[in-house]
Parts: sequence; C-alpha cells; structure tokens
Amino acid sequence: MRLLCLLLCGLLSGLAQGQEAAELRVIQARADLPNLTIWAHLPNDTPSEAGQISVSVGERPATVTRIDHFRQTGQGVAYIFLVDISKSLNPRQFAQIQRALHQWVDGMSDDDRAALMTFGGEVKQPVDFTADHDRLNAAVEALAPTDMETSLYRGLSAAINLGRRQDEGLPDRRAIVMLSDGIDDSTAGMSVEDVFRQSREYRVPIYSIGFASDPVNERKREGLKVLGLLSRQSGGYFVQANAASLDDAYRLQQQRIIQAYRIGVACAACEANGQLQPINVTWSDGRSTLNDGLELRLLPKAAPDKALFPEKMVGNQGQAILVFAGGLLLFFAALIWLYRQRLVRPPADAPQPLPESKKSSAQSPKSENRLTVRLTTVAGLHKGKSHQLDIKERALLGRAGDCELTLEDDVEISGHHALLLRTASKLIIRDLNSTNGTLVNGVPIHNDYPLRNGDLLLLGRTELRIEFADS
Repeated sequence: MRLLCLLLCGLLSGLAQGQEAAELRVIQARADLPNLTIWAHLPNDTPSEAGQISVSVGERPATVTRIDHFRQTGQGVAYIFLVDISKSLNPRQFAQIQRALHQWVDGMSDDDRAALMTFGGEVKQPVDFTADHDRLNAAVEALAPTDMETSLYRGLSAAINLGRRQDEGLPDRRAIVMLSDGIDDSTAGMSVEDVFRQSREYRVPIYSIGFASDPVNERKREGLKVLGLLSRQSGGYFVQANAASLDDAYRLQQQRIIQAYRIGVACAACEANGQLQPINVTWSDGRSTLNDGLELRLLPKAAPDKALFPEKMVGNQGQAILVFAGGLLLFFAALIWLYRQRLVRPPADAPQPLPESKKSSAQSPKSENRLTVRLTTVAGLHKGKSHQLDIKERALLGRAGDCELTLEDDVEISGHHALLLRTASKLIIRDLNSTNGTLVNGVPIHNDYPLRNGDLLLLGRTELRIEFADS
C-alpha cells in the first residue's frame, strides 16, 4: 500500500511538471515601491539565475534582485476555501470534498492561514483567516449540501474581495481553492463577465477543480470551460476530476501552489500614481524564451515607511534624531488640528440658524438648491455603473452604510473615506484620513481640492469620473 502511494505521488508530480514543463506563469504580484514581489511558476520547476529573467513595469525596466523557491522563503499562504453547499452535489461527493479539505488543513504549515466561505443560495463566511486547525476542521465538518441554488459568481466575487485583505500578519501570497461544475443557477444578477472584470483588476489566483457528474451535457462542458479560463486568467490552475480522482485533484492543486518561485524586483523609476500598470516577465535560457504578465495598480503608501526609523538605532545621535522627528511630527499634527478646527468652526459674526419653528415660510429658493453630480465607475468592480448625488452642503463617500455614496464592495476603501463639500462657487473633495488615501487625476490629495467637470477620483481600487449636471 505504501509503495502504491509513493508511485501515485510520483505520477502526480510527473504529471504536474509535464504539463507545465515549458510554461512560465505569473501567479501574483505585490508592490511596495520601489520594490515589487512577484510569484511565478518557472519552466520545469528548475532554479533560474537572475540573468535569465527580465521584468518591466509599464515602459520602465526593473531589476531582478533575487529568486527563491517558495519552500525556502519561510512564508505561508493565505488560503480561501470556497465550498459549494448546493444540492447539485450528492452526500457522497460532499463527503469526499470534506475529507480532502481536512487533509489540506492538516498539512498547513505554521505560517499558513485559511478562511472558509460557502456559496449556495447565499454566500457566507463561517471562518475568517486563522491558523487554528481545529476550528477550521470543525467548520468543514459542520457543512452540508442544503441549498437549492448555486451562487457561484457571487461566491467567487466575495472570495476575490477577501483575498485582497491586507491584515497585519496575513501572508502576502493568496490562493482560492474551490470545486465546482462552473454553473451558476442563481437569480442574484451577477454575471460571469463581472467576475472576469474583477479578476483582471484584482489578481487573486483561483485553483479550481472542475467536477461534473454524469451525464456531461453541453451546459456542463461550457461551465467547465469557463472555470478553466477564469482560473488561468487569475494566475491559478484548473484540473478536471471525477468521483474516483477527486482526492488526487486536491493534492495536485496543493502541490502546484507550493511549486512556485518568489522573484524580488527593484524599480526605482516606478511611480505610485494609482494607475494600473502591466507587469511583464520574460524568461530565457538562451534556447527558448517565454513571457507572461499581469496588471497591478501601484498605490501610494498609506503610512510612512518604518525603515526610516530602525528599531536598533543606537547612540546619542540616533536618540537625538528620534526626538527631533517626534517633535516635528507633533508640530505638524498640531497645525493640522488647528486647521481643521478653523474649517469646522463658524465665524464669530456668523448668523446663528433660527429654530425650525421660527424659520420664514418665504425661504429663499436658492438655499434649497442642490448641486447634482454624476459619479461613474471607470475602473473597479462595477465598471460603467453611475451614481447620482444631489448635494446641498456635503456628501460622504465610503464603505459605511451612512454614506451618501456607499462603495461596500471595495475593501481598500475606508468606512468614511472622503467628503464632497459644496461652497458658494465650487465643489471640493477632502480626504478623511483614509487608509489608502484619495487621488484626483492620479495625484494624491492632502488638502481640500476643488473639482472640475470630468475629474477622476480614485478611492481604494475604484476610480470614478465626476460630472456636473449643469455642464
């Protein structure tokens, strides 16, 4: 029996390497300018020298600084297990999925994290990212195929959003692991085109297992095809399985995730302008050349680089620098506070508003005038969608439910992200100390900024064009 297992593992390894022998696949990338980290599968899973790989960011060449096999990095993976709980799976098939997930969880390293999401009639998240194997196994064991609908596209959308989280201590590398026949029969309104657009904008690799019970008709074949295309576009992999090969399919996907390389890149000329940039990777051994890439939005840093204040700075000179820097920060913080107090405090001679009961019934029509603006999503999850705001004095933009414009699908937008303020002659935008900042026409704003018709506003990863109705 042990010999059979060894032969099976060897067969899976050979199959994986045989299928990917002449392939370069860029899986995922992360920017912390001037440095970038790229995860990729290299041809034949063989070590490569930095000279064999070239990288460009947009039109700017970048420098490859190091290449490490993922198993040598000491880093983990943040897994998202996406589980179908619809009755399209029979109890025996569902038990196989549970067994495979138990094995995956038990094989996770101390650096790995995992979250559990389910999709059926609704999309739910029983477990957030955790390293607690017992909690994950208990949640997997509690699942059952109970729902009558399959909201596959909503499930994928939610998993991609979850994979974009930037929690402290969460591994940078992400992977969505799922089994499906690729068919969505829900009436939720989300289409496969929506998921493709979201996947192109936000790269979270999908490792999918295509499972279609007999008889396999044309609809099921098309569903599996879509699943394969979506996995490839996201940087992940697709494998088709049946009831007899389901366990092997999960093991093969797990092996593919581990067999990757981390490529360190430096790009001194790159700018964090909030725009999508093509990241192009080329591999060559002198005989053959392979190329792959992805698009990545280069966002400005949300906070000062901690490397500017090393923890092990010693000596009186280092202490003096720290004291000076701290005093300087306090000084600027006080200036900002005073400035904001002046913005919100009415002038001393400003007339006080009358109580509601004493207001004149012949109120000036101008005071009731509202400025109508249209905000159209030009980049992001809901590209092409328009929102109309009638602004009397101000309008909040953010993820919170009390905002006049709520953008809850973008996890990089703060609860109260930015404020539109109407003055006598113009409309201004103010960033509300958001985590990722607010950009106007690609430029981060730090003070009140007057808006013009057609300006582009970038909040998180959502870009909006503002248009004034009177224009």
